[in-house]
Amino acid sequence: MSSPDTTLSRRQFLKLTGTAGAAAVLGGGLTAFAPLPAYAAPPEEDGLLYGTCGVCSMGCAYVAHMSNGRIVRLSGNPKDQTAEGKLCVRGYSAIRLLYDPDRLKYPMKRTNPEKGVGVDPGWVRITWDEALDLTASKLKEVRDAYGPQAIMLVARPKDWQKHFAKSIGTPNHIAHNNTCYSTHDVVWRAMVTGKGKTWTVDYEHSQYILAFGWDGMGKSKNHWGRAVNTALANGAKLVVFDPRLSITAAKAHGWIPIKPGTDLAVLLAMIRTIVNEELYDKEFVANYTAGLEQLREAVQEYTPEWAAGISEVPAETIARIAREFAATKPAVIAHHKRDAGGPNYTNSWRTAQCFVILDTLVGSIDRPGGHILDRKHKLPAFDEIFQFPAYPDTIKGPRIDGLDRFSAFKALGKGSFSTLAEGILSQDPYPVKAMVVWKHNLLAFPNPPRMMEAIKTLDFVAVSDILPSEMAQLADVVLPDYTFFEGSGLNPRTYHAMYSQVALRDPLPPLGDVKSFSSVVVNVLKKMGLGEYVPEGMSGRALANAQIATLETTVEAIRGAGGMWGEEEPLEPKTEFGTPSGKIELYSTVLEENGYDPLPRWVEPRAVLNDQYPLHLLIWRKPWERMSQSQNDPILAEFCPENCATMNPELAQKVGVGEGDYVWVESHVNKIKVRVHLTAGIRPDCVAVDHGFGHWSRDLSVAYNMGGNDGDLIPNLTVAEQLEAGCPGMAALMEDVAVKVYKA
Repeated sequence: MSSPDTTLSRRQFLKLTGTAGAAAVLGGGLTAFAPLPAYAAPPEEDGLLYGTCGVCSMGCAYVAHMSNGRIVRLSGNPKDQTAEGKLCVRGYSAIRLLYDPDRLKYPMKRTNPEKGVGVDPGWVRITWDEALDLTASKLKEVRDAYGPQAIMLVARPKDWQKHFAKSIGTPNHIAHNNTCYSTHDVVWRAMVTGKGKTWTVDYEHSQYILAFGWDGMGKSKNHWGRAVNTALANGAKLVVFDPRLSITAAKAHGWIPIKPGTDLAVLLAMIRTIVNEELYDKEFVANYTAGLEQLREAVQEYTPEWAAGISEVPAETIARIAREFAATKPAVIAHHKRDAGGPNYTNSWRTAQCFVILDTLVGSIDRPGGHILDRKHKLPAFDEIFQFPAYPDTIKGPRIDGLDRFSAFKALGKGSFSTLAEGILSQDPYPVKAMVVWKHNLLAFPNPPRMMEAIKTLDFVAVSDILPSEMAQLADVVLPDYTFFEGSGLNPRTYHAMYSQVALRDPLPPLGDVKSFSSVVVNVLKKMGLGEYVPEGMSGRALANAQIATLETTVEAIRGAGGMWGEEEPLEPKTEFGTPSGKIELYSTVLEENGYDPLPRWVEPRAVLNDQYPLHLLIWRKPWERMSQSQNDPILAEFCPENCATMNPELAQKVGVGEGDYVWVESHVNKIKVRVHLTAGIRPDCVAVDHGFGHWSRDLSVAYNMGGNDGDLIPNLTVAEQLEAGCPGMAALMEDVAVKVYKA
C-alpha cells in the first residue's frame, strides 16, 4: 500500500484556479503526478453523470461534470430537495477521495503474522480470485469448526451487508450506531414512529429553533445549515445551550454555556413550566398524544430553581426560554446524532425523551416548521426482489456485543461498538475467530488500543475499504472497494424528505482493480458453499432495475429528468403514529414494556470530576472533516493538519501553557498529545478535542502521525457496565469522561 512518489506539493494545489483545476490535477489517480505549472486552466467538459454524495449520510444529489472520462467538477443537483443545487465543502472535496493516490488499488494478502502500530504487514498483491478464495476458505473453516457465530461482520446495516451476515448464519452483525445516534433512534421508535429516528426537519419554516449541543451549521450538514440561515433571515430566533461556542452558537440570538451533561435538568424544568402554565398546544396534545397527566405529575419536582443549581443556568433564563419556545409558532428542537440527546452521557436517552416531549407539547411533530416523518417511495425490499431459503436459526442467538440483552435497541438491529472488544477478549458467550469489515475504521471505536488487542486474537480478518486505514493495516486480506462515485442504483431522499423523491446514481468506471461489496458478497457466499443464498442473476444492478420498475419509469427517463424522480407534493400531516396507541406517547408503553422508565426523570452523568481528573471532555467536528475519513485530503489538511485541545485562557493559565503549545489530555484509560488552542468561547472546566485525527497508518501519506485520536480517551465497556448504565440504546457514553491536561 505504499504511495507513489509525487512531485506536486499541497501548497501547489492551492495555486490552481478553482475546484476544476484541483480536480484535474487529482485525476492522476493511480499513477504518479506529473509536474504542473503554477496555474492550470479548467479542462473542457464533455459529459455529465448524476449521483449522490457519500461523504456523509445526508446523501446530497450531485452532478458530476466530466472531461475525458474523469470528473473535473461537482455541483449540487438543483432538482434535489436536499441539495437544492449546492454541496458542502466536504462534498466538493470528494473528488480528491476518488483520485487519492493512496487509494487501495488491488487485493493484497498479509505475509507478516505480527500485527500492531508500526508493524509492516508485508503486503503482496494477489488476484481477486485468490482474495475471494482465501476469504471464503477461512470463513468456511471457522464456520465448520466453531459455528457461524464465530464470524463477525462489522459494517453499516445495509441490504447486502445484512444478507451476508444472515446467510452465513451469524447473529454478529456489528455496527457503529451506539457511538452515533442510538439514543435518538430507540426513543423515536418507542414514542413516535415505531421504526426509528426521523431525519427530516423543516427548519426553513421554523420561527424558534432551540438547540442543546447541536451544531448542524458547524458540522457542514448541507441542507440544515442553509435551512437555518433561511429561517434566521425570515426572523426566526435561535437559542443554543452548549458548553462550547460552536459555529451554530455563534450565529444564535442566545448562547448559554451549560454545564456538560446537565441538559436533562434544564429540559425537565422547561417541560414543567410549559405544562404547569398550560402553554402547550392543547388541540394537538388532546388529539394526537397520550400520557399528559402522567407527565404532569412526573415533572413537578423539577423547578427552574432546582435545574439552575445543577446546570449553572439561571432559573429565570430557563423559564423565559421555555415560555418563548411555547409561545412562538412553529418551534422546534434541533438535534441530530452526537448532541446532548445522543450517545454522550448516561442520561442522554432521557434527554432525547425530553426533546420529543417538548416538540410534541408545541405541536411540531410532522407539522410545518418541525420534525417531519420521512416521505418515501415504497421500493421493494431486498428479500422481495431476490428469493432465497430462510436464514439459519443461529442468527437469533446470543451476540458477542450483548445487543440481545437490550431488547428495545435490538429491534433496530444496529449493534454496539462499545462492548465488542471485551466480548471478544472474554470469549463470552463464545469465542469469535474471524471478522469481515466494510468501511469501518479502528479509530471509530471507543478505546481503539483495546479493540486492537481484541482483533489480534482473531484467526482471520478481511477488510473491504477505499483507503489504507488503520483497520486495513490489521487485515489478513484487503479487498479494495468502490467509492460512491463508482456505484450505481437509486438513493431515496432521507435527510430532507418532505415528499417522495429518489436520486439516480450513475456509475463512473471503477479506478483500479476494485470490486463493490455486493460483488464480494455474491462470490464469497458461493465459494463458501452457500449458493442457495445467491439466486441466479442476483446483483446490485438487478436490485436497482427492480426498484426502478416499481417506480414505473426507466433509467433513461430519470436521467432525462435531471437525475431525480418524484414530484413535489404538499405536506399532509399525519394523524396516526407508529406506537401501540397510534398516538405520540409522552408516557411510553414501549419503553415500559422493555424495562425502562416510561417518562423522563433526572439521572446524574456518569463522570464525576475530582482532583485527579478535574475537567469535562468535549468532542466536536470541524465543518470540513468527516469522522476519521477525510484527513488524507491534502487541501483540507492545509486548513488544519492536526487537531487541538481547545481550552479557555483561564484554564491555560492554570496549566501553564499558551497558544500552540503541546499538552497531554489524559483520561483514566489513555492519553493523547495535541496542540493548545485558546478561546474564551468555552467553559473553563472543559477541554474540547476535535475528532478524526491520530492516524498511525503509514500508508496515509497526508494524515499519518498528525494529531491525536479523541477516541483513545473514551473507555470501552463490558456488557455488565453497559447494563448498569441503564440506557435502552446502549449509549457508548462518548463524552461522559473526566480528563486532566498538562504540558507535554
